[in-house]
Amino acid sequence: MNDDLALFLARQARSLGLDALTVEEADSETLRAFAQAVLAELAALGLVPGEAEVGCWAAPRPAGH
Repeated sequence: MNDDLALFLARQARSLGLDALTVEEADSETLRAFAQAVLAELAALGLVPGEAEVGCWAAPRPAGH
């Protein structure tokens, strides 16, 4: 896995208050938001169907993100 992508997803999880120890306690909206972020990034890489977005992981993101 791309290290930058892993860090991005980790930041997303932290911002939503998700971690591997408490995922069972998370509400469905929080899990849905994280799943959407993950799927959008995977789609940008062409690994699942979806729309590629400008600034996605398929192309380098600007520094500072």
